[in-house]
Amino acid sequence: MKTEEVASGRLDAGRRYKGVDSVERIAQRRARILAAGIELFGGRGYARTTMAMISAESGVPHRYLTQLFPTREDLLREIYLSITQSVADAVRASRPKLRTDLIAQMRQDVATACHAFLADERFLRINCLEVVGVSQEFEQLRRKVIRTFSQLILEEVDTMVAAGLLPERDDYFSRTLGLVGAFHELMTEWVLTPEEQRPATEVLIAQVQEFFRGMLLAVL
Repeated sequence: MKTEEVASGRLDAGRRYKGVDSVERIAQRRARILAAGIELFGGRGYARTTMAMISAESGVPHRYLTQLFPTREDLLREIYLSITQSVADAVRASRPKLRTDLIAQMRQDVATACHAFLADERFLRINCLEVVGVSQEFEQLRRKVIRTFSQLILEEVDTMVAAGLLPERDDYFSRTLGLVGAFHELMTEWVLTPEEQRPATEVLIAQVQEFFRGMLLAVL
């Protein structure tokens, strides 16, 4: 949805209703729709969710729902990008300005990313399961997100290379892609495992940290 459409009130009449103007009403509807999408996609599953279900769950009439999100895929895209961006932001925010311990920083990055995804199992299910096989266009988006997370690791690698904590190499990009793939598979396996059989969250995080540590030490 274009900003000017919201500002002009094209999605609504522009009048105030119960003291709320059209722009605020649109924002409230959007928030309710996003919350409904997370609940349904992360619980029932994307393929088993209809626009009618989203309308009922959010309390937003179908005509307003489709004005903001014409298709389920549009809604899934915004939710997916919001989840992955929040994880990337959390990792960047947790990094100190000065890195002095390579392994400790790696452990911190992994723990931050894991906690961000595991904070709500619906986020993990959406990221690991529901975005796979949606459409060719969505698969291109998913590959872009994977490269974005690879770049997130590369940012740290470049900082450590500059500080002399890692050697200069030409293959870090392929290695970081492998790390992102491994992270995704470990998280997918965890969320697919029956709850009573899953390792504790801290055990899972320790397992991911150990895998990253092994990959990191392999280049030293």
